[in-house]
Amino acid sequence: MGEIRLFPGLLAPPAGLDAFQDLPSEEGLHLVAFAEGALAALRAAFQEGARSLVLLSPILRRDALLSAKLAALRLGLETQGVEGFAQVGRALFFGPKAVASEEIFAAWQEGLSQARVRSWLDLVQGLADERRWLRGTEARVLVVQGAWDAFTPPFYGKEVADFAKGEALRFSVEEAGHLVPWEAPEEVLDLVADFLSGEAFRPLPGGLAL
Repeated sequence: MGEIRLFPGLLAPPAGLDAFQDLPSEEGLHLVAFAEGALAALRAAFQEGARSLVLLSPILRRDALLSAKLAALRLGLETQGVEGFAQVGRALFFGPKAVASEEIFAAWQEGLSQARVRSWLDLVQGLADERRWLRGTEARVLVVQGAWDAFTPPFYGKEVADFAKGEALRFSVEEAGHLVPWEAPEEVLDLVADFLSGEAFRPLPGGLAL
């Protein structure tokens, strides 16, 4: 068994990425990150020689389109508080199935606070092009995104996989959005479990081996 370390990001639901903590894994250090948590995970991979990286809906650079979405989210926060942020976020972070679920929306919103949301907005707004950290590790990389992610569309994940120095896999999960680990938990957990155990470097339905 290896060591699995989690980087859930600031907007993850209260349960975070706990479901991944006890998955079987090969020997070595394995890092699992969501959204902007990818940057901290990549820094740790560089410093500690991680064996693998799982990046779920990674955010590693900010462009004009992402800045416009951040401005809309910030406006929602400034005018209506966390509720306003969540309502704008509902259109950006959820796929077609989860967006209609009041239960999933309420579970996500429960973990939000003014301080956490402001910290997240400032962090993402301050991102440069952090993909360069991928060149500092030879860890194998798994990128998983929702096919309907309106906040960071799948081409963001393709860029991450393309920058990877080691082996890389990229998967797009149908009908899921930015919160893909919580929108399609069983499918994502299965993908990550195969990857951590060393079973993922083979053709899998819906996957792109790069």
